[in-house]
Amino acid sequence: MPLEPTATGLLARAGEYEPLRAFSQGGRYWDRVPQQLIREGALAEFLPAVEAEEDDRGRFGRFHRTTGRREWLRRSLPVGRRGVPAPQLERLRQAVREFSNQAAAPGAQPQNRELIERFQLPDITRDPDLYRLAGPWWNRRLQILWGCERTPDSSLPAGAAVEKLEEDRFYSLRRLLTALLLSLLLLLLLLPMGWLWQIWPQPLNLSGRQALPTASPVPGRRSGTEAAGTGAASPPSAANRGGKPFQPTGHRPAAGLPKAQYAGRIVLCGQGQPEADGKTEVTLEVRTPGDPPRKLPVEAWHFDGQTVRSQDRLHARMAAGEHPIQADILDPAGGPAQISAVVTIEPGKVVTTPGSVRVRQ
Repeated sequence: MPLEPTATGLLARAGEYEPLRAFSQGGRYWDRVPQQLIREGALAEFLPAVEAEEDDRGRFGRFHRTTGRREWLRRSLPVGRRGVPAPQLERLRQAVREFSNQAAAPGAQPQNRELIERFQLPDITRDPDLYRLAGPWWNRRLQILWGCERTPDSSLPAGAAVEKLEEDRFYSLRRLLTALLLSLLLLLLLLPMGWLWQIWPQPLNLSGRQALPTASPVPGRRSGTEAAGTGAASPPSAANRGGKPFQPTGHRPAAGLPKAQYAGRIVLCGQGQPEADGKTEVTLEVRTPGDPPRKLPVEAWHFDGQTVRSQDRLHARMAAGEHPIQADILDPAGGPAQISAVVTIEPGKVVTTPGSVRVRQ
């Protein structure tokens, strides 16, 4: 193999590639001083660094191009029929012109002027392996293995060598079309996932709480309302008293909740004194109808156009009048359910006179 890829770059063996002289009296392009002069400008983008080294198999030049800890010249491919991306080819022509103009710059050293005027690059038609494309497909970079030739006396003046390179006029267009195709494939992948999410039968339980089991209601037993701070007996239900059914106020129930009501009750745990603004502090929670009653975890409370989440016991200030209220809970099977009631606030005639709060289901 003429060019040997290694972890540290590409090796050009002296038995296959002859290093070129930089001056008529001796010295080679790969020497430190000539290489520094050639690569100090825009040509460094296209001419990788090269180290003249020797091992048990003889002398060689090691070309390398490193970004961070990654050497990517060893994975490069010959240009071949691919052509050179048009923007890079234009930059290469400009870099060669700038380098040639240094020979005529005022104060140029005679030795430097000779090196610039004698500077040659490989002929791609004679040594095609010395012109490489490195990097991923979306960021191809032209790299020239310079300062040597495989075919004797085949190198050309830099300007003439660059003019033999073919231009890949459609490289930018192919990059754009490929990016659009990948974006379309990603969109086609995400659309079914979004559709499946929309039709999922139940919302995910993100709270991590488990609902407590519910005992069957026992006829004749008194409800958990009697455990409230008032000590009053449970008021009759809304159906027996001719009350209106629960109507949401200013909110919509969470998506996916069933219409059937779960056999739990919203009970009053405590109430405060009527305040100067006429509002009363009330404390509510959801309990099972069994004996003894058990408190159930609540996902969200809905009342007076408000939604309060992740509070098993609700503390709220309510004005006088009726307040439809709803609690979103999980039934023993882990499914969503709703408990509704109407809270009636009757404040006292003066601030110091206790009022009364009733809860009817």
